[in-house]
Amino acid sequence: MLFQQYKDMVYKIAYFMLGDAEEAEDALQEVFLRLYKALPNFDSQKAAFTTWVSRITMNYCLSQRRKRNFSALSLEKASPLLIDKNSSPQGQLELEEEERAIHQALQRLDKKLRAVVIMRYYLELPYAEIAQALNIPVGTVKSRLNLALKALRRELETRGVLR
Repeated sequence: MLFQQYKDMVYKIAYFMLGDAEEAEDALQEVFLRLYKALPNFDSQKAAFTTWVSRITMNYCLSQRRKRNFSALSLEKASPLLIDKNSSPQGQLELEEEERAIHQALQRLDKKLRAVVIMRYYLELPYAEIAQALNIPVGTVKSRLNLALKALRRELETRGVLR
């Protein structure tokens, strides 16, 4: 039941942190094994369950990235995930190009900045939950998000995506 409820969230975090679908699938399995083993230690007074799951996932992904040299998200692997099937062919192409540029810019961010962007904009978590998941103050979450957005804006302006 827990797997069905949280698998999509865990996969999204893992995919955006690791940049590879196969690695995200491996992370999904490993994270749920860790969750199962750690379930008796969960304290609802300290954090929401979603926050706890996010934290375990982020920690796993960060440790995986430390173990190997991380390469940027490949465009060939990303493209099926980025296509908006409801748009016109021209609109679809433009959307795909913009999404690729955003993903490339996101992959260039420092891992601490990338984590807050993923949690805030892709998982739509509130600042307080992000702070709990990353074990940092809410002010630090906001500061990192501000720095990340400025860096992304500069990168996208340089590439001509933003004008």
